[in-house]
Amino acid sequence: MMSAHRYTSLSLLLLQVLLIALPVRGAYAIDGQQRDNTETEVVVTDQIRNQMTPSNRNNRLIGASSHRSLPADGTESSAGKKCLPFYPYSFGGLDKMSVANSVALLQRTGHAGIAVRAGNNADRKRLARYYKVSRSQGGKFNVIATFMSHKFKKLGTSIKNHKATINAMAGREGVLWVFFRDDNGDISPAELEKMVRKIVRFADRKGVRVALYPHVNNIYSNALDGIKLVEKINRSNFGIVLNLNHELLAGKFSELAQTVERIKHKLFGVNISGARWPLDDSSDSAMIRSSVLALDENEFDLKSFLSLIKNSGYSGPIGFLNY
Repeated sequence: MMSAHRYTSLSLLLLQVLLIALPVRGAYAIDGQQRDNTETEVVVTDQIRNQMTPSNRNNRLIGASSHRSLPADGTESSAGKKCLPFYPYSFGGLDKMSVANSVALLQRTGHAGIAVRAGNNADRKRLARYYKVSRSQGGKFNVIATFMSHKFKKLGTSIKNHKATINAMAGREGVLWVFFRDDNGDISPAELEKMVRKIVRFADRKGVRVALYPHVNNIYSNALDGIKLVEKINRSNFGIVLNLNHELLAGKFSELAQTVERIKHKLFGVNISGARWPLDDSSDSAMIRSSVLALDENEFDLKSFLSLIKNSGYSGPIGFLNY
């Protein structure tokens, strides 16, 4: 797991990903053809690389670019480039820091907010502190999402935890991401649908938006499958999150363009990470590790993927899986 400081230095570069080219190494284009690195504009200049300290280079910190950091609130930069809000998850070292220090670190590096784990009472207490900071910042730093995994072997189909998190979010910003970790064979699609309907209805009464978060090793492992449930439930407060790493793990690389087009009307969030390409299929754990990398380790054509997102009309925040 990368350190919080390494993460924020890397993610600063990604504040520019939608309209400024992203450096890739040995990248494969979305169309499956290998791309020559010389075709990709590198925004980190050689001069800046040379100014980096040896210790920073050893940690592969890429904390500056020729375009400098862009504003995190969706406004235009001094270079006239549109910047979508950019944010990390609340782990990856940020969970080891106080809320005040983690927010200060993220703000120094141009982040718009954070996605906060909210699966238990301790998480929700920390979420309350993030909301307190958000209110004090007057919209300059937001809780963009909350997330919680649900393990059926431990919790059955109870939505007690979901209700507690929804209550904590009521009247505040953010989308609740719901995902499931062990439902293959443990629960039927009908049972899962019934449970999700309960969550969405309760959230709707509280004015909270919910997004299905497709995740490896469950019934809805990718967005093309997940959108069917979203449309079947058919409530305005219910959408879907597009997670690049889970799409790759589900074998949906060749269907990314189709996926974005299919789900764009219900797209409540987009999350990216670096990835080896092709993924390392020597074992399940190796495949997962190769789908969640730091950006300077990336071999995947993120620029083309993000162009799909941009051209779909999506104008929401972009998350980075800093796992």
